[in-house]
Amino acid sequence: MVNRNMTWRLALLGMVSGWFAVTAAAAEVTALTLQAESVPSWLTLDGKVEPVHQGTVAAQTSGRVVRMLVDVNDQVQAGQPLLEISGNEQSASVAASQAALARAEAQQVEADRQLVRIQALTAKGVASKAQLDNASATARAAQAGVKAAEAELVKAREAYGYTRILAPYAGVVTARHVELGETVAPGTPLLSGLSLDALRVVSELPQSALRLGELTPERIEVVLPSGRIVAPIHVMRFNYADATTHTFQLRLDLPAQTGDALPGTWVKVRIKQAERPALLIPQQALLRQGELSAVYLHSKAGWVLTPVRVGAEQGERIEILAGLQVGDQLASDAWSVLREVAHD
Repeated sequence: MVNRNMTWRLALLGMVSGWFAVTAAAAEVTALTLQAESVPSWLTLDGKVEPVHQGTVAAQTSGRVVRMLVDVNDQVQAGQPLLEISGNEQSASVAASQAALARAEAQQVEADRQLVRIQALTAKGVASKAQLDNASATARAAQAGVKAAEAELVKAREAYGYTRILAPYAGVVTARHVELGETVAPGTPLLSGLSLDALRVVSELPQSALRLGELTPERIEVVLPSGRIVAPIHVMRFNYADATTHTFQLRLDLPAQTGDALPGTWVKVRIKQAERPALLIPQQALLRQGELSAVYLHSKAGWVLTPVRVGAEQGERIEILAGLQVGDQLASDAWSVLREVAHD
């Protein structure tokens, strides 16, 4: 079996000498006629993945941390308990508010009964108008006292609910700011987290790109670290530039549940520009060795090894920048021709 590197060196000698023609089995090699194709040109930018929802949960009541239910890097669901604060004082406030409400309700019942009696006596001419007004005022005051007691009970129950910290949304815990047994006050940071369900890419758009006009999701591709390409579902460009870099921030909302995109990772953002003509050939039609690239071009003398300058890859094909022109015929499989060189 002919060593592939030795075969390439033989072809490389032909390139250095100017040309190398192969006539053996030329009819068995499939020829490819070059045609110009329209391909889009792309503006490529760097972008960073960040969560749409992220924040820090703070204490809304005073107390001591008695239970830590999650830690850093734990994934949580919306409404899941995160930690608990001692609630003895808050529980006592709820009990006191309940007792105050019961007392106010009893006072209202008695005031209503007294008002009914005074109304009956006034109708008989036994009670005076002043006594009726006084009973009516007492009944109204008792009713207001019940409402005030109900409000205090709601407030006490709300404060007691603050002793149990729940996750505002599904996500992952990124930082813990308190330890078990630590005393906290309203406003003390407890835990930080972010959501993995809603992600976006943030990039900096240069001022020169404003000539591209309106940016729509159809014109933009996001190349993830895994190599997968996704289209954003929403595009937003800020209407003001950074005073230092003179760039415009670009936000691209990613589809939900984009599992191979993680917050903090770098991605490539490609913006489609105007289309241009290009010469594309299959990958197997190209021979490469280091910085040298070549194809087998068909001529009267046979297959001639011809150096070319290549550009960017377009899927399974690669762009030719120099060395070929429209109408040229080249071998669709360069290695099959190269094997004939070794045999000859």
